[in-house]
Amino acid sequence: MMEEQLQESQTELSKKDRRELRRQEEENIRAGFETSRKRKKLLKWIVSVLILAALVWGAYLWAKKSEADKPGEAVPIQPAEHIQPGQPIPGIYLSNPPVSGWHYGQTTEWGSYNEELIDQNVIHNLEHGGIWITYKPDVPSELVDNLKRLAGEYKRKIVLSPRSANDSPIVLAAWGRLDKFDYFDEARIKKFIKAYKDKGPEFVP
Repeated sequence: MMEEQLQESQTELSKKDRRELRRQEEENIRAGFETSRKRKKLLKWIVSVLILAALVWGAYLWAKKSEADKPGEAVPIQPAEHIQPGQPIPGIYLSNPPVSGWHYGQTTEWGSYNEELIDQNVIHNLEHGGIWITYKPDVPSELVDNLKRLAGEYKRKIVLSPRSANDSPIVLAAWGRLDKFDYFDEARIKKFIKAYKDKGPEFVP
């Protein structure tokens, strides 16, 4: 009798051990699944971050290349506020000549001029998508003739004039863009005009 009870007890303990073993195995399996799920989630997050970083870097490189391909250089845009003739300029222009900022309400007629113009009038032309070509008064007459010939190919949106305040022999100005060089370069000038003509913040035919 005692033997039978001992065997039953051993059998019962054995069953308990097996149940405990199965429970531990199930917990290990669940823990493995949870670890695998967390690992996959982390991997997805890392991949997403890498993809986003690649997209941002690609966009930066594209924008940098796109900017490098544009003629001239960008100049920060200043407030396009109207001021009255004779009124002091409220601030300092960021370029020479200015390519945005405070200007008069009146524009300059399109075309070529032999006399210097008022910056604040022509800035308004730039706001309307015009191109202002200026040259130092002491440049060779042949250069001036070439500039006039080129400007004459455009019926509108081009202003050509001498400007003694220039720090380069030839300067091309558009709204927010500037290009300066020392000699007549027809291809360079036409590329600038093509890129920025009619591209001002206010479109006026």
